[in-house]
Amino acid sequence: MAYSVININTCSDITSNNNESMKRLESIYRDEYWLRCMKEIECAEANRIYCKHDFIHMMDVARIAYILSVEEALCIQKDVIYAAALLHDIGRSKEYTDGIPHDEAGARIAKEILKRSSYCEKEREAIITAIRDHRGHYEPEETSGLIERLSYVIKRADKESRLCLSCDARDTCKWPDDKKNLNIKY
Repeated sequence: MAYSVININTCSDITSNNNESMKRLESIYRDEYWLRCMKEIECAEANRIYCKHDFIHMMDVARIAYILSVEEALCIQKDVIYAAALLHDIGRSKEYTDGIPHDEAGARIAKEILKRSSYCEKEREAIITAIRDHRGHYEPEETSGLIERLSYVIKRADKESRLCLSCDARDTCKWPDDKKNLNIKY
């Protein structure tokens, strides 16, 4: 079954859960700019044989990052993790249309989307930094602050979410073999 952002219910009166954290998260995936970027990514990757940067990938990253946060006692608020995960590849839209690296474009797009949310300044800064750092080689020496903890779990979850061991395009993928997930990790 294929999942598309086109099918996301954007009715503003439907709320899965009335708590504030769910409303904060909904403000992202119901945002018109987020939906437009996701549709652009979906169209650009329609015939892509390699890993896609779709809603399924973003949810996989969110869930893995949350598990890492719990298992490693990093104490990152769940909706902050999910917000960063839903936004971490949003810059792919600009990478495909304008050639801008998706981590840089994603940080700018996320800043605009987060302005319309009720995330506090510290949370917005952590989310934007996690987006900007999720591709690089930056490894924090310690994960004491929210920015470092969130960047760590998003970057790690993004890499671990890829199921290279069962991918038909594994042999032609640009990822080096030592970076591919060729075994199940738990």
